[in-house]
Amino acid sequence: MAGINGAKIRKHIFELSVREWQRAMIGVGCLALTLVMVGFRHQQEQRKDSTASGDSSALTYHKTILPIFKKYCLPCHTEDQMNPSHLYLDNYDDMMRGGKHGAPVIPGQPDSSLLVQKLQKTPPFGDPMPMKRKGQFPPDTLKIIRDWIKRGAKEN
Repeated sequence: MAGINGAKIRKHIFELSVREWQRAMIGVGCLALTLVMVGFRHQQEQRKDSTASGDSSALTYHKTILPIFKKYCLPCHTEDQMNPSHLYLDNYDDMMRGGKHGAPVIPGQPDSSLLVQKLQKTPPFGDPMPMKRKGQFPPDTLKIIRDWIKRGAKEN
């Protein structure tokens, strides 16, 4: 034991402990950053899912559907325009009442709803809507309407 210096051993152990501690802290920091990033991504996915497929508070008639109608349908489908189909989309009650071809919306059944059928390329009768469109009705907008109808087409 004659060549071993106690002070050197303690210093070596202390330095080793500091290095180990630094590695541990780097590991903890990386773990914390990873957890924050996973949580952030999870929040983004939840927001995306809520608007696309499920959160009824994110998809409402007044905040989501009526603005779509105003943009694409109301140039023609208002009572003031005397539309030949007698389908008026400027308020919920008139829309649900329907026109000469019946109710455009069957709550819970988007594929059976005339509104969805008329917005597609080949409707069961007449021309695809809106009349003045150039090309296909925006698929993402059609999906929003379909989702709203699928969830019951409520006035909310």
